[in-house]
Amino acid sequence: MKYNKILMFLLCSIFSKEMLSQNATITIKNKSDRCLSVKLMHGPEKKAVLYKADSVGPKSTIVFDVNETGLYFTKLRAILYDKKKPENNDTLYSKDRPIQVISEKKRGYSNVTIEFKVKESTNEGSVAITRKEYDH
Repeated sequence: MKYNKILMFLLCSIFSKEMLSQNATITIKNKSDRCLSVKLMHGPEKKAVLYKADSVGPKSTIVFDVNETGLYFTKLRAILYDKKKPENNDTLYSKDRPIQVISEKKRGYSNVTIEFKVKESTNEGSVAITRKEYDH
C-alpha cells in the first residue's frame, strides 16, 4: 500500500510538472532529400545570437522548445548527398525572415512550423546566404 502511494505521488508530480512547464515551439519540417543543419537565431538580424542548433535528416522533423519571447529566425545549410552520382553533391545556404515568437503565461505560447522544400532549380521563400554568413 505504501508503494502505491509513493508511485501515485511520483506520477502526479511528473504530470503536474508537464502541465505547468509550457513553452512555445518552432517546428522544422524537412520535406527535401537533403540533410539540414539548422541554427535557430534569437534577436534582430544584426545582433542575433545562436539560441539552439541541430540537424534534421531528409524527410524528417525537429521541434525546438522556446522559452523566451522575441524575434527568431533560422540559418540553414542543406547538403545533398548522392552516392550514385557524386558530381550532383552540393550545398545550399539560406536564412529565413525573423518571426515574433511569444512564450508567456499571460499572452500564450506560439507554435510555429517552418517547412523546408527544395526545387532543385530554384530556392523560394528564403534568402540565399554565403557559408561565411551561415558560420557567423
